[in-house]
Amino acid sequence: MSARLWLAFVLLPWCAAMVEAGAWPREKGQVFLSISSQIDARDENGINRQSFGGYAEYGATGRLTLGLDVNGDAVRRSKTIAFIRVPAGRTDRPLKLALELGAGQVENRAALRPALSIGRGFALGRRHGWLNADLRAILSGGTGLETDLTAGLAAASRSLAMIQLQAGVPDEGRDYLRLAPSVVYEIRPGTQIELGLIEPLSGGGERGVKLGLWRKF
Repeated sequence: MSARLWLAFVLLPWCAAMVEAGAWPREKGQVFLSISSQIDARDENGINRQSFGGYAEYGATGRLTLGLDVNGDAVRRSKTIAFIRVPAGRTDRPLKLALELGAGQVENRAALRPALSIGRGFALGRRHGWLNADLRAILSGGTGLETDLTAGLAAASRSLAMIQLQAGVPDEGRDYLRLAPSVVYEIRPGTQIELGLIEPLSGGGERGVKLGLWRKF
C-alpha cells in the first residue's frame, strides 16, 4: 500500500472527529433515494465509460437503518449490497459512530461488507456543515479496503457544497486515490440534484462528470 493511501486510511477518521454534532440513523419511516450517472473522459482506446449508481436508505426504527447500494454500467452490474446500520454507543454525544454490515455481490462474487462510520457536524458562521469518514472492508474471497472522507457545507438556503476524498485498496487491481467535489441544489422540497467532478490523484482512471438526483420523503 502506498504511503498516501496508508495516511488516508489511518488519518481520515480522526480528521472527521474534529468538529461537532451530527446524526447517523435515518428517522423512523424516512426514505432517502439517490440515482446517479457518471461519464468518464475518453481512455486510451477513445472510449467514454459511463456508469450508473443507485442508493437507498430507510429508517426502520429510530436506531436501525436499512439500505441498498447498487452500481454498474450498460453491460453488467458490478455491485449489489444490501445493508443494515446501527449507531454505536450513545446517540446524544457530539461524535457519532455507526456500525454497518452489508451482504450481496461485488464483481459477480458473493461478498460481505462490514463498515464503520464516524461523523460530526459543525457551524461556520451562520452556515452548518458536516464531516464524516466511512471505512469499509470488501470480503469476497480476498479482502479489499475502501475509505471515503466527506466534507459538506450548506452554501445557501437551497444548496450544498461537498468534497470527498476516496481511497481504496481493491482485492484485484490498482490502489487508488480520487478527489470528488460536487454541488447539490434543491429544485423543490425533498428533491435535489447533484453535479460533481471526479479527479484521479493516483492509481489511474479518467476524469469524470457525475450527475445525480436525490429524493427524501
